[in-house]
Amino acid sequence: MKAHLQVIFTLDELAAYLKVGKRTLYRLAAHGEIPAFKVGGTWRFRQSEIDQWINDQTRAGAKKEVMRKREQQKSSEQPVSPGRTARRSRQRA
Repeated sequence: MKAHLQVIFTLDELAAYLKVGKRTLYRLAAHGEIPAFKVGGTWRFRQSEIDQWINDQTRAGAKKEVMRKREQQKSSEQPVSPGRTARRSRQRA
């Protein structure tokens, strides 16, 4: 039977892997924003879960970017009412 070994990171190791500060990583773990567990009071992270979390973050970021672009297109397509323009002109004069 072949044993399946999982890579488990310490906080320091994961900080280097993700290229983020240890404080940032600790805060994410403490707030449940990144998959983590504690062993004897110290944070540990499974690489498989971290890699999945990265993929999820990337997808979520791409979706937000698409939504932002759609909102920009909608706002640029909306006509400005003449009344608003006239009021602005009077205020400047």
